[in-house]
Amino acid sequence: MATFEIQRLPGAPKQRGRLQPGQRMVDWLDTQKLHNNLQLKLNGRVLDDDFDLGYRFRPGDYLSVFDQPMNMGGIKDLVKLSAPWEAINPIRLTKKGMAAIQKTMMGDMKKTPSIATGESPNNDLTGQTNVARLYKGRPNIYGQVRAYPDLIQEALYEYRDDNKFITEWFEVGYGKYSISSVRYSESNLGALSGASYRIYQPGETIGTIDVGYQFDDIDSEEVPGLNESDDYPAQTATTTSPELVSLSGGLLTVKVGANVDNFSFFADLGLPHPVNFVINATKSGTPQNVTGTGDIVNSYDEFDANGDVFTAFIIGNIGGDAASLGPGDVVNQNLITMTDSTPLVIGPSVSPIESSQLWVHVMVQLGATSGTATYRIKFWKLDANSNQVPGSLEQYDYFFDNDYDVTARYFRTTHKFTPHAGSGIYAVTIERLDDSNDGNVVTLMAIHAVNVRYNVVYTDDTIVTVTLRGSNESNANREQKYNMLAQRNTISWSPATGIDYTLRPSRSFADAVLHEWVIVARQDPSRLDLHTLYAIAGSLPDAQLGYFDFTFSDAKQSLGERIQTICNAARVDINWIGDLLTFWRDEKASYPAAVFGRSNMFWDEFKMGYSMSLPNGYDGITLDYTNPQTNDKEYIWLAVSSAGVSEVTGATPNAMTISLSGCRNEFQARNRAYLEANRLINSRTSMTVKVFETTQVVRGAVVQCPDMYDNDQQTGYLKSRAGNVFETSERLNFTGDMWVVMTDSLGNFHGRYRAYPVDGNSSAFSATAEAFDLNIYDGRTVQTPSRYFLANSSDLNSTLWRVETSKPNGDDTQTLSLTEYSDEIYLND
Repeated sequence: MATFEIQRLPGAPKQRGRLQPGQRMVDWLDTQKLHNNLQLKLNGRVLDDDFDLGYRFRPGDYLSVFDQPMNMGGIKDLVKLSAPWEAINPIRLTKKGMAAIQKTMMGDMKKTPSIATGESPNNDLTGQTNVARLYKGRPNIYGQVRAYPDLIQEALYEYRDDNKFITEWFEVGYGKYSISSVRYSESNLGALSGASYRIYQPGETIGTIDVGYQFDDIDSEEVPGLNESDDYPAQTATTTSPELVSLSGGLLTVKVGANVDNFSFFADLGLPHPVNFVINATKSGTPQNVTGTGDIVNSYDEFDANGDVFTAFIIGNIGGDAASLGPGDVVNQNLITMTDSTPLVIGPSVSPIESSQLWVHVMVQLGATSGTATYRIKFWKLDANSNQVPGSLEQYDYFFDNDYDVTARYFRTTHKFTPHAGSGIYAVTIERLDDSNDGNVVTLMAIHAVNVRYNVVYTDDTIVTVTLRGSNESNANREQKYNMLAQRNTISWSPATGIDYTLRPSRSFADAVLHEWVIVARQDPSRLDLHTLYAIAGSLPDAQLGYFDFTFSDAKQSLGERIQTICNAARVDINWIGDLLTFWRDEKASYPAAVFGRSNMFWDEFKMGYSMSLPNGYDGITLDYTNPQTNDKEYIWLAVSSAGVSEVTGATPNAMTISLSGCRNEFQARNRAYLEANRLINSRTSMTVKVFETTQVVRGAVVQCPDMYDNDQQTGYLKSRAGNVFETSERLNFTGDMWVVMTDSLGNFHGRYRAYPVDGNSSAFSATAEAFDLNIYDGRTVQTPSRYFLANSSDLNSTLWRVETSKPNGDDTQTLSLTEYSDEIYLND
């Protein structure tokens, strides 16, 4: 059975009903007449931008619809249109709306990992990939998780032996980890051709790291041959009314209007750039057109007094007929024509960063009878104005011949250059020096600007590098889905030796608390109640109940929040007592920590509450945890009714939803689910009471406290003891089997005993109790007497409470908020 609930207005009753398995979600939403903005949850998970609204409901699905979203984006943007769901009509949708629906229905054609996500992909169990989480907290893993480590730089590839090899660098996390089961997606990495990896633990020296940045404007560019000039027409610009044409000192200076013809093309070129030009000059008294060649070495805009804009070009390395003009020849101001002389050259392409190396990746395809291929790579250093640094130009020619003479052959080469001009911004070009044809192709695949880091040490982080073969035919890298089992190595503690700073693999929540407090947060370990913390861990009936497997990645999360998250997985909570952080576990208590009677309780703040139905109307539990085999969310569904707790195959209509962070084992998850289900049944009563008590009552303690209105719960203080006869301050009434609890001279619970009446003394009872110290009030040296609590067994049990809050009032009184305690809550422990 699939079910739904709709919250149409904040605070309004929820509409609930059944869904038809197999029905598409978008079709069902179309019938519900929802408002423009909403939020969707499926089985307790908020549906994100990538969710497919064509999803078909399955038995056990539970859909929550909230008609009052907190944020907008993705699926929620679909309902920001001018009509509610029933009006989603392609004719009426805007282009933006249709694009949003197509993206959600069909998915992105090309998915790019986010580079600014806050949460680690280790905790996102849908669509996990490796991402570069810029300016976010480093992964801080505890226990054992299936980790998708963070990218720390771009993927860099090179061709070796005609094959493409991609190298990736990742950070597993802060601290030391034991690594196993390295995979790509679901496949073992070793099963992939040419794949290898290496782990670097904190403090280990990494010999070299090549840090590459790909040129943005190069992506598999075919280099034209000399015979393809007709297919690559040269750009040209001309004017018969230039502002200035001057040839002096081996430089041609040209000034034209900024918007004249096609001169803006030449103004935007990377410099230097070779051009052919035509000017008009008077030689021996005869005006004539003169051709020349040269390199544009500078271009800039300037303004005249009227605010008109002009573009100026400086052309050097003059050649051709223009180089023969002498001092007596006059350059006329009536013509300038410039033509690009490199239409068959790819580039210049400019590096995105300063680098000490250039890696140029070229693929040559030669058919059996397609001849040879020769190409030239040039590069030069640029100054701050993007002009060539003099003397930095280098060029290299490469020749390839298919000696197979029978079949086509591919030559894939990475040319690695260390420029003589040193580190800087470089411009790169490539051109063919011969003809091309269909079987003779030269392709510039990519260019990387590379810096090499030597003897790199990450003192606090575990780093992994992965190398594998990529596709030789494509520049695109495969989607990054590298993952591994990572288990944190932590310090530990024992009563005999104290803190042991030797790092060992651990999944214990107690070790995680200690390590986070001492090593990560660098806090004083004396402020932790380590005896209690490790006593709790040691008392667990199964070690799995104390596992904590989680990744902290939010740098803004406080230390206190992290400690609480760690403890919650083991049903442990914290209390501050002075400056000491102490711990308690939500579990069965052997005896109450304190006993209160009516003599030290006050009426002024007393109140009780009782829920006739299950608290908050819950009818079950839906708890999710991480399946360690599939690394997906797994659910435990429990139904709660008057008949008890039963496991069901899907969420109940009004289930309490619990996401157990840090849980990766079914045993721990099931234990928690049954605890919460039993609590719904057996903890329906609450009490607020003001008590007289000088010792701080801590949250989580179990106390014995009577109902002020229930006279069957008899309380008071002890006046004397003679053997097994205890005299009290009140007249006692015995009905059936009676039991008594008492406190000792320190005010602590001492024991629970069967009580009997004493003949001839209605204010006394008899109980077989061992000898212990009592406080007998005398009005002088003893002001606080030992107390007793007398009732039948069921009434006595009903007076046990768990302290939720304790507020000191500053006058030796405390106000306690209590919830009903019962051993039945822990029936499944």
